[in-house]
Amino acid sequence: MDQRLSVAPVVPHFAAAVREVAGVTAFYAGGSIGSGDYRPGISDLDLVAVLGAPLGRPRRERLRKVHRTIGAARLHCAYVPVTEIADLSVKHVNWAHERMFHRTLSGISRAELHQFGVTVYGPPPGDLVPAVSGEALSEAARVELRGYWTGAVRRSRVWRTDLHVDLGLTTVSRADVTIAEGRLITKREAIDRLPALGVPEELAAEIRRRRAGERVELSEPEIRARAVLVRRIMREQLDRLLQSPA
Repeated sequence: MDQRLSVAPVVPHFAAAVREVAGVTAFYAGGSIGSGDYRPGISDLDLVAVLGAPLGRPRRERLRKVHRTIGAARLHCAYVPVTEIADLSVKHVNWAHERMFHRTLSGISRAELHQFGVTVYGPPPGDLVPAVSGEALSEAARVELRGYWTGAVRRSRVWRTDLHVDLGLTTVSRADVTIAEGRLITKREAIDRLPALGVPEELAAEIRRRRAGERVELSEPEIRARAVLVRRIMREQLDRLLQSPA
């Protein structure tokens, strides 16, 4: 077993549990596990299962039961048939946030597998998952920003939550590098460069503390002031990044 998986023993256990149920031929862990940025209990588990054939209804129902039995709240997994893996437009079965739905395997996710992917079983990611060019990766970052985050900045109340503050600012920081340079950086690197995007040092430190598992208490006036500040920064950064040349 790849030693990087030792921080999340549920991954090889889960990979073995779904192998026969879903007809999995290769299983990968992407994101923070491979990059060395994983924080138990804080980071999501971003997993990809490559299938020999599309999932029919009986297999989907059996798979749903496996997920519920494992009960790992932060475990997210995309189930991608090998015959469809080269098509970025096809939506595949996904499990995330305790439910099953369909979505594409994004350019960001594909690039993460090439750069950070950990093989649980099967051939290396590069043997099955087509590479993502720097230009395509930059556009994938723009797509991510145009999706959820452009809608989020229209809603003031969501920026009162630690989740939106931390994830939103980290996302635009990572996207800034990806769009400009066509490469990925870790969340840790993204947090370190937040001051360059106009984020006060004390707010960057607050985000860093939460990522380390520390509880950060704020008063109601501090939460309100932070929400106004972060929403303004997010709006400015989104305007800048989405107007930059493609």
